Amino acid sequence: MQVRWSEAHQVAVLDPQGDLGIRTMVELKNAVGSLLRDGCRTVIVDCSGVQRLEAMSLGVLVERLCRARELSGTLALAGLSGDLETRLRELRVHSLFQIFESVPAALEGLVGADSTTVASLAA
Repeated sequence: MQVRWSEAHQVAVLDPQGDLGIRTMVELKNAVGSLLRDGCRTVIVDCSGVQRLEAMSLGVLVERLCRARELSGTLALAGLSGDLETRLRELRVHSLFQIFESVPAALEGLVGADSTTVASLAA
């Protein structure tokens, strides 16, 4: 999983790939925890490379969202496929997250990042 972080904007983009199973979610949980400890307040999970999301893994995302909110931050999702968005609705958690069509849209909507920052974090 790649992590791109802009300290100046206190924003990070994580891009897990494949199935979000227990192994990937432990990695994601640890990465988000470290980012939050380092001062990151906006975490964007780029789901464009995610094919499947287990319900148990979704619990980890919700827990990390709650932790970010405790620190006056947020965890948003970007690039969800139709199947993943349907899964979030089935599990009744879609309204908890800010969901964006793409990482650039999330960066612009959440931190008002300039085009240079958007290009570097969305790459």
